[in-house]
Amino acid sequence: MSDPGRACGPVAGGQPALLKALIVAQADTPPSRTAAAKASSIEVPLYDNLGSLAFKVSTDTPRAQAYFNQGLRLAFGFNHAEAQRAFQAAQRLDAQCAMCFWGEALVLGPNINVPMAPEANAPALAAVARAVALKDHAGERERALIDALATRYSADPKAERAALDAAYADAMKSVAATFPADDTIQTLAAEAAMDTQPWDYWEAGGAKPKGRASDIVSALEMVLKRNPAHAGAIHLYIHAMEASTQPEKALPYAKRLGALVPGAGHLVHMPAHIYYRVGMYRESLAANQKAIEVDERYFKTSPSDPLYKAAYYPHNIHFVMVSAQLGGDERTAIAAAAKLDASIPIEVAQQFAILQPIKAAPYTTHAQFSDPQTILALRAPPEGLVLVTAMHHYARAIAFAARKDATHAREEIDALMKIESDADFKPFEPWGVPAKSIVQLARSVATGRLADASGDLDGAAKSYESAIEIEDALAYTEPPYWYYPVRQSLASVRLRQGRLDDAEKAFRDSLIRVRNNGWALAGLAEVERKKGDAAAERAARQAYQRAWFGPKSGPDLARL
Repeated sequence: MSDPGRACGPVAGGQPALLKALIVAQADTPPSRTAAAKASSIEVPLYDNLGSLAFKVSTDTPRAQAYFNQGLRLAFGFNHAEAQRAFQAAQRLDAQCAMCFWGEALVLGPNINVPMAPEANAPALAAVARAVALKDHAGERERALIDALATRYSADPKAERAALDAAYADAMKSVAATFPADDTIQTLAAEAAMDTQPWDYWEAGGAKPKGRASDIVSALEMVLKRNPAHAGAIHLYIHAMEASTQPEKALPYAKRLGALVPGAGHLVHMPAHIYYRVGMYRESLAANQKAIEVDERYFKTSPSDPLYKAAYYPHNIHFVMVSAQLGGDERTAIAAAAKLDASIPIEVAQQFAILQPIKAAPYTTHAQFSDPQTILALRAPPEGLVLVTAMHHYARAIAFAARKDATHAREEIDALMKIESDADFKPFEPWGVPAKSIVQLARSVATGRLADASGDLDGAAKSYESAIEIEDALAYTEPPYWYYPVRQSLASVRLRQGRLDDAEKAFRDSLIRVRNNGWALAGLAEVERKKGDAAAERAARQAYQRAWFGPKSGPDLARL
């Protein structure tokens, strides 16, 4: 569900493609409203595995306080439907609890992954109005939070959401200034600011904060310095830093998060956003496998929101696949690819173009790991799936190239060219999916693979250089739009051409973009061996041994 360098490096802008895609697929059932409404008569469990984060509100009913705390924990974990259920349970226990209505209004609003659905406006207005009406029963900080949240919603259907979000962020900035020692208020203020520029916190290159990001980062770092176990602040800090040139600043906190809230699947997953960026692919894989287990247990006990089940849960599967790919774990990657494919129905992908990069992603796993026979046996997708069809042709081109079947490989490349020239890419445009660029990139890589397999290393290098240019222009998302850094393919060619300095540079550039990539480290070690630099070779091999968890034989350097 991330940072906006291009490909796998930091740049400004973007949103996690899987989350955004599946969110859109559920747009006719707005997040947290429908599921919670249908489940209102069902007993809401009080979970004992969501951590200890608490915010004292004005109620004399201990269970109402407990449900409020649960709602807040779930809100910080982006399970907004379950949070709404908890806040509604608190309201039923204490109808005079102003903050219990504030909580419901809070989770009905937008967040960095989900724009506010128009249907949510009326219930949000009703909840915040009730909170305002009851605020005389509340304390000073509660009244301040209620007044701030009231600026977020309007009965005017022409009111601009961006202006309302900015007004709320400004109001929360004032509340945070009034209560500087309250870590939860500081975190809520940071989230309000993040919602004004979701997934767009850094200028191109990831070094300079953009818009409100400097204040966001400062506030969250202040909270975490005082309270390194604040799960909400850790979650948001990971999102704030993952797109930057220093994602490792969030690493100490990421390592703590899963154990703090072991029952919140999305928060168990969240450390992977940092693990992936800093090259800890084993840890990324393990975090997501655990998150899948947590969510599957949760689905058995709760009438879960379709958004959470259709978006956040498959996001974990996608992360398992790409983490295994970079670590060389073929078996895990292929199993995850099958599970990911099954999680996105064809008819949904046909309806929502933004789902297609994720529906297409399993083909990249087969292109990377599977033998030609397996790839060529994969069923072609049905009509109407431009990007999925393109990646099917890409995988087949890779398979035919591996067989040195130039005629059929060229047919698949020609099919990619036809898609590139004739397909309708307009459905992708509203969601910022660079579908045509992805097809162009696939064509360039496939052309390079064919030239490489045919012994035309100069032609392969030229095609890979074209692919790199396209790759560098892709906005960041996580997992990335392209599954591996093409520079490692160029480096492999240069290595086999004996252009060792060029090969070393390409491998090292690749490793800047995708840290601790075992494929590139294996290639770099071979370059250093051929250059006779024993110390550099040893360092590269040691790094490779730490990073690689695929077959002991290691990667085939000709397939980089």
